[in-house]
Amino acid sequence: MIKEERQKALLAFLDKQEFVKVSDITEKIKVTEMTVRRDLKELEKQGKLIRVHGGAKAMNKKELSFFELSHIEKKNIHLKEKEEVAKKIAEQIKTGDTVFLGPGTTIELVYDYLTCDFAKFVTNSIHVFDKFKNDNRFELILIGGSYRSKTGAFVGTIANDTVASIQVHKAFIGVNGILNDAVTNSNEDEGVTQRIILQSAHKKYIIADHFKLDRQDFYKFYSLSKADYLITDSSISDELSAKYGEIIKIIH
Repeated sequence: MIKEERQKALLAFLDKQEFVKVSDITEKIKVTEMTVRRDLKELEKQGKLIRVHGGAKAMNKKELSFFELSHIEKKNIHLKEKEEVAKKIAEQIKTGDTVFLGPGTTIELVYDYLTCDFAKFVTNSIHVFDKFKNDNRFELILIGGSYRSKTGAFVGTIANDTVASIQVHKAFIGVNGILNDAVTNSNEDEGVTQRIILQSAHKKYIIADHFKLDRQDFYKFYSLSKADYLITDSSISDELSAKYGEIIKIIH
């Protein structure tokens, strides 16, 4: 059984019962304890479970995730959902728009699905910038500042002064978690920059696949009710759709 299948099976066990033992998992999927422990460690790092003595327990969705994954670690997590959300973002961008694209592995994929003839894009993400930099159809502005290698984002006073002085038609901001009205991420410096651009955008879009709903992270940087739209994927449950639909208009 390949790693992806093993880890999917592990999470499926936790969906049915809140705690699983390493010994039970080894018996069910026929792998060594060392392999199971390695998988549990990786899944815990991704914020999908909590390791405890002898096994693992399901992650309470409302528990804080204390691990900020790197850009490389995030890229292939929930890729199908990220691609779906990226397509929906691209559909919102029309010819002639001035658009802010925040950092995030979902937002980086937007370039692949754009159909507009021309737009001005502003970003504080080096990874978003790299996707657009060789395409002459678009005007591209990279916001400078203090560089966070963990996510590829420019933040701090220089970045904040710049975003505070511009106006954009639309801002698309990714998050690490949304719990009720609280929009959260892992880093306060990134959160402040995101808040400032949302305050100056004519239309404010919060970006979160359904795995990030009813989850919270370290820093609350915005209120969901102050944004205009939440873009998520089609796997959002009816329960979550109803709950968050009372706060904001959902695109999914």
